[in-house]
Amino acid sequence: MRKKLLLQNQNLSLILIVVLSIALGFSLAANFYRRDVSVTAIAASENPIPQPWQEAFVLVAEKLRPCIVHIKSEKMVEVPRFPWFDDFFWPFGGGRNRPEPEKRVQQATGSGVIVRSDGYILTNNHVVAGADRVTVKLADGREFTGKVLLDPYSDLALVKIDTKDLPAAQFGDSDKVKVGQWVAAIGNPFGLENTVTAGVVSAVRHISSSEDPLPKAEVIQTDASINPGNSGGPLVDLQGRIIGINFAIYTTSGGSVGVGFAIPSNIAKNVMSQLIEKGKVVRGYLGVIPRDLTPVLKEKLGVQQGALVESVDKDTPAEKAGIKVMDVIVSVDGKAVNNSADLRRIVQNIAPGTKVKVVVVRDKTRKTLDVTIGELPVEGGTAGDGSAADKIGLSVQPLTPEIARQLGLDESVKGVVVRKVEPGSAADRAGIRRNDVIVEIDGTPITSVASFTSSINKLKSGDTALVVVQRGDRTQVVTLRID
Repeated sequence: MRKKLLLQNQNLSLILIVVLSIALGFSLAANFYRRDVSVTAIAASENPIPQPWQEAFVLVAEKLRPCIVHIKSEKMVEVPRFPWFDDFFWPFGGGRNRPEPEKRVQQATGSGVIVRSDGYILTNNHVVAGADRVTVKLADGREFTGKVLLDPYSDLALVKIDTKDLPAAQFGDSDKVKVGQWVAAIGNPFGLENTVTAGVVSAVRHISSSEDPLPKAEVIQTDASINPGNSGGPLVDLQGRIIGINFAIYTTSGGSVGVGFAIPSNIAKNVMSQLIEKGKVVRGYLGVIPRDLTPVLKEKLGVQQGALVESVDKDTPAEKAGIKVMDVIVSVDGKAVNNSADLRRIVQNIAPGTKVKVVVVRDKTRKTLDVTIGELPVEGGTAGDGSAADKIGLSVQPLTPEIARQLGLDESVKGVVVRKVEPGSAADRAGIRRNDVIVEIDGTPITSVASFTSSINKLKSGDTALVVVQRGDRTQVVTLRID
C-alpha cells in the first residue's frame, strides 16, 4: 500500500514537471514572437519596401519637370474711371462729358508643356487668347516673350519662344487610354510652380456644355486634382508620355472636386502639326447636327450603330449630297461610324474638297451618297493677325439650327452668335453680350462668319458702325465705335 502511494506521488510529480515545461515553452515562444514582431516592425519603418507604382510617380515628376513652363499673359484693357458718373449725371446731360476710361493691364497665368526642342510649347487657347504680351518662364528660371498661334475650336494654342535645345516631352497614344489607369497632372495651380497630382482616368467621354453650344470633342476625365493655373499643363501616363492637355474642371467651389478634363493627345498632335505648317487648323465639314442612337432608336430604325441626323444646314455638303433628317450615317470614307463623336472626328480629319462615300440607312435601307467635304467654319483668327475678332474684342461662330433652338430663336433668324466679349473692348462698350446674334452691320446682312469678318474688316479706326443684334425675342441696334 505504501509502495503504491509512493508510485502515485512520483507520477504526479512527473506530470507537474511536464506541465510546467510546456508552460515555460509557450512563455518563451510568446516572448520570442513578440520580440521578433517588434524587431520586424522597427526594421520595416526604418527601411520601407518601395512600391513600383510609387517609384513610377517619382520618376515621372523628375522626367517632366524640365518640360513644364509657367505662362503669363498680359492685355491692356480700358475700364471706366468713375463707373457711377453716367448714372449720376445722366438726368442732367453730363454724360456727354464723361471722363476718359482708365487703361489697366489685365493678367492671366497658366501652364504649358514643351513639345519640340526648338521652342514650341503647347497650352490652352484660353490661357493666351487676346493677349498683348505672353511671357514664358522655364523650369531653369529663364524667361522669354512668346509668339502665339491659336485654335479656338479645340481650345489649344502653341507658343513659340526663340531658343533651342530644350527638353521636350513625348506624346502617348490617347486612343489607347483606358478607364482606371494611373495618371499624373502637372502644372502651376494658383501660381504654385511644378505641382504634381495623381489619380486615375475616370472616363473617356463626349461633352457639350449647355452654356457653350459649340460641341467639344471626346475628352479624358480624371480625378487627379486640376485647379486654376493647371490649364495648358499635361496629363501624363506612368511612362511620362503626354496623353492629354488639361483644360477644364467641373466645380461647385472654385477648386478641384475630382472632376477634371483633358484634351486627348492625338487631337493635340494634329492641331500642333497644322498650326506649325499652316498657321491655322483646317477641318472637314459636313453640315449636320448628329446625335447618338438609343436602344429604342436602333430598333425602330433598323440599325445597330451609327449617328442619327437631327438637322441638315442649308447650302452645306450634306444638303447638296442629299443627306436628310432621320438618316443614320453608318460609315464615311470607308470608316465605321459608331456614334456622333465618331462622325465628327472622322469628318474633321478629312481634307476639305475631298470626295468621299457616305453610307446612310434610310427607311431601313442602306444608301451610298457621294459627298464633297467642305471646310469647317471657325470663329475669329490668330492673335496678332488683325482679325475681326481682335479688332472689336469679340469672337463669333455660325448660327446653326441647333444653337438657334437652344437660344430660343425663330428659324428665320440669320446671323452669327457671339461666343465671347473681351472686357473693356469696343464690343463691350457698345453693349454687345455673349449669345447675342449679330444679324446686320451698317445695312449689310450677316449670314456667316465670313460675311461678319468682311464687314468688320471694312471699318477703320475711328469709324462708327450700326449693328443690329437679336437678343432673345428682341431686336436691338447698338453703336459700335472702332478704336
